[in-house]
Amino acid sequence: MSAWLTRSEQYFDSTFPLVVIRNSHHSKTSLHRHEFYELVYIDHGVSLHSHEGQTQILTAGDLFLVLPGEVHSYISTNNTGLYNCLFKAEAFAGMEQDIAALDELGWLLKGRGSERLDRVHAGTALRQQIVLDLEQIGWEKSNQPIGWQLKCKLLLLDLFVVYARLLGSRRQETQETGANFRQILKAVAYIEQHFDQEITVEEIARAAGLSAGYLSRQFRHYLGTSPSEYARNFRMAKAAELLCQNDLSVADVARSLGFHDTTLFSRQFRQVTGISPTGYRKSRTEQPAKPD
Repeated sequence: MSAWLTRSEQYFDSTFPLVVIRNSHHSKTSLHRHEFYELVYIDHGVSLHSHEGQTQILTAGDLFLVLPGEVHSYISTNNTGLYNCLFKAEAFAGMEQDIAALDELGWLLKGRGSERLDRVHAGTALRQQIVLDLEQIGWEKSNQPIGWQLKCKLLLLDLFVVYARLLGSRRQETQETGANFRQILKAVAYIEQHFDQEITVEEIARAAGLSAGYLSRQFRHYLGTSPSEYARNFRMAKAAELLCQNDLSVADVARSLGFHDTTLFSRQFRQVTGISPTGYRKSRTEQPAKPD
């Protein structure tokens, strides 16, 4: 399926190549790519997101950066509200050395080097800071008081720092907590290997060598969600991939995921993605509409 190219002139005026768009009720979009950068913050709700062919479930507190030329789409949304911070390289001109000094963000200047989307999850306090920065950028751009362009640059740099710290914190915790994090990775691996079954938290905990209560606390600490939510979301992401195969019926997809009741599968898919399996398949086979 082809991906539309979203051009800079659709969003930027001649004053400054940075804009924040708040979507209180974000809708699905077709595959597209940009000439510019897009920093995305999920404010509320759930969205099924595709990035360079990989499907992920996005939830409130998620923050990620899409680079120019990368193909992505919002396959479906469920009461999703988000902020899009769109900017060109000129928006951080003069700050390249500062950005390069942020070890976790070196790829912003030279390219990602992999197809993996570096999504991070912000806690409550950081969520407030992220929203304040984004709202302030919007206010500065709209009202243009003295020094507004410099202020926008500084706010953008602050968002970069928040993003880099979250990336760094995740890496540091992975290194420092050693055995604990390895056990969480065991739990994740077990979930992803058994997506075709209905598994319990107790089964996941046994596979990781932890108690169910401790696993749940540590899982939420590291990944921002519960083991059961992660298992459900991963299962539905797999369902979305299988539904793209037109030779499989919805019932076939349900059975391949371990559902004995197609109605139950359809209900869970809609709960997570906000769309029925049939509606999702139809949306993926139709000619894509140009994104807004």
